[in-house]
Amino acid sequence: MTIDDRPAGTIWTFAEEDYRYGIGPLRLRIERVMSTPVQQDGDLWYEVEGVEVSDQGRVVGPRRATVRASRLPTMRRGA
Repeated sequence: MTIDDRPAGTIWTFAEEDYRYGIGPLRLRIERVMSTPVQQDGDLWYEVEGVEVSDQGRVVGPRRATVRASRLPTMRRGA
């Protein structure tokens, strides 16, 4: 499944070890994924922008984070 196949407003949850920097899981409605990954600690990471949502569903606010590439949803290209 790709981001394009998910309903608008899908919230992705990332474990603490799969994003930089924060404590605990990150719940994020992804709005933008930067196109160039960064190599860190032997893995690829992407900077993402979106809206952070609490575990109770409350909007926390805008958030930028660096997320492990293998944990990001696949995106359709050229569509």
